[in-house]
Amino acid sequence: MNPHEGDEGRMSWNTPKEQAQPQYKILVVDDEDNIRTLVQTMLKQEGRHVALAAKGKDAIAMFKKERPHLTILDIDMPDIDGLTVLREIRTIDPQAKVIIFTGGESPTVEREARALGVTDFLKKGFALPPISELQSRGSTSTVHQTPLPTPPGLPRKV
Repeated sequence: MNPHEGDEGRMSWNTPKEQAQPQYKILVVDDEDNIRTLVQTMLKQEGRHVALAAKGKDAIAMFKKERPHLTILDIDMPDIDGLTVLREIRTIDPQAKVIIFTGGESPTVEREARALGVTDFLKKGFALPPISELQSRGSTSTVHQTPLPTPPGLPRKV
């Protein structure tokens, strides 16, 4: 029997292959090279596509180009501050998920970021939680502090 003959309800041998799901894209915006590199390394280990920007203007251009699923955005940058970048992201995509990297900015900055619909806050100086946790965080805005893991070869404090 020819696999192409018969009822239309039957599966054909030439059924199109399932499309591969696109890689989860994350834009990391921070003017500190070491922070960008650390975050990029951690996220790539989880199989994520990571785009980087060191300045606010570059972040806006990269956001337009990449249309990331998540943006991790520093507030304090030399050319354009993170809140201005966040405002611009909101004009491009009002539903974009944006997590603010906070280094202990003022409560006023945090309130303004919340008013702009920031998804969450991550405090600098601590390790990133697994990306699956970042993805699952809804619109509840809190500052999360995750202790850094002990590097291999060093004794762990218990």
